[in-house]
Amino acid sequence: MTFFLASTLLIIAVSFFVSFQSAATAKKNVILGVTIPREVQGDLRVRDIVSRYKRANLLLFFAALVGGILIALPREASLVFLLLTLWLGLLLLGGNMILGSYSQSLRDLKAQEGWYMGATNTVSVDLIVSREKEKMPVPRLWFLPPVLAAVGLLVWGGSRDNIFFGALACGETLLFYLLWVLSARERARAYSDDTEVNLAITRLSIRGWTLCWVALANVHSLLLLFSALFLRYSETGSQGAVAALISLVTLGSVVMMAAHIRRSQNRILNSADSILIVDEDDYWRGGVYNNPHDRRILVEKRVGYGQTFNIGSKKGKLLYYGIITAVSLLVLGVLFLFVGLDTAQYTLEITDSQVIVKAPLYGFAFSTGDVENISLMNELPRSTRMNGAETAQYSLGNFIVTGFGQSKLYVYKNSPPYIAIQLSDLYVFFNAKTVEETEGYYRELQELIP
Repeated sequence: MTFFLASTLLIIAVSFFVSFQSAATAKKNVILGVTIPREVQGDLRVRDIVSRYKRANLLLFFAALVGGILIALPREASLVFLLLTLWLGLLLLGGNMILGSYSQSLRDLKAQEGWYMGATNTVSVDLIVSREKEKMPVPRLWFLPPVLAAVGLLVWGGSRDNIFFGALACGETLLFYLLWVLSARERARAYSDDTEVNLAITRLSIRGWTLCWVALANVHSLLLLFSALFLRYSETGSQGAVAALISLVTLGSVVMMAAHIRRSQNRILNSADSILIVDEDDYWRGGVYNNPHDRRILVEKRVGYGQTFNIGSKKGKLLYYGIITAVSLLVLGVLFLFVGLDTAQYTLEITDSQVIVKAPLYGFAFSTGDVENISLMNELPRSTRMNGAETAQYSLGNFIVTGFGQSKLYVYKNSPPYIAIQLSDLYVFFNAKTVEETEGYYRELQELIP
């Protein structure tokens, strides 16, 4: 198992564990997704249900770690990706099943004891907060630096790598801006009869989340700019480290901001003299909020960190199912891409004036007049991937090869010999699936040298 794959699986498993484990901590009178009065949260029966839930979630975490080992067994990238997708699905399903089971136990106890709180179809609004909340978001002008960085990457040099990083920066900036807009439009709910309490709670949420999205937009653009610069001027790869760093920064920022907002809001509510509580348990199922009486598009999650969509609203439903559809199509597209890469054959088309390397995504052609030397190697030097695909079976795309510098690799690993073609500004390494085919290409290429 590669370090990158192992660290990715560990980050995902820990993220799921922390997210589901957060359900066991009271959040605005909600435990395990169930609204219960504060004075009964220490009841022995409630504590027993919460303790058993924690143990079950811990067992799921260890099972996820064991299951993650199986993902690295296949050599084909398509099978690894398929197993990873199934692992993620089972992890999400298992977490929701455990939460649903213990949540239902707590609901049954709540119904047995009559621990119902407040109205069920009412969302109170503080009109003073509604007037003031426009002043609460972080200014949208803070998105200007990531926009400039994205545009700069698109126009800088015009290389394929820069265009890729620029397009990615544009997409991420747009996504974070949309999240900023949704967070800035948070409804001014009344949590107390005291307007100052409502102002403080709403300000914490709007200010905190808009700051989070602005900060992430700036950090992501800087990291992508750094990656593009590193790719252009350095002889070592950085994509894996940058991708891992971006994931950690994003996850850490969301978790820390959500925890800060939750702690601060709970502290304010605990000190308030009167609290308005609405029992919305019937509108939450499987972590999804469906309340047609609430016009909000984004609402704070009851379990985990961050926000989720209210599919009771038209826009919320459109965004929720649109994202699910887009992610499903993306997963299928990536799976078919990996299948294509795993089953592809690299071939050479050699003419008197040109050599064309036929390979998926990273095909390449060069003039025969640019060929300076051709050699046959029994061992492939160490290489660092810059922009391409690499598995235990093959290396495809742009690499930095030790002792050779910038190179293009079209090789099946552990299948010597390898043809090294020296051009004026880079090297091309190539081999076919069989020794006979590789040696045949080598003899044809030799004829191009005067």
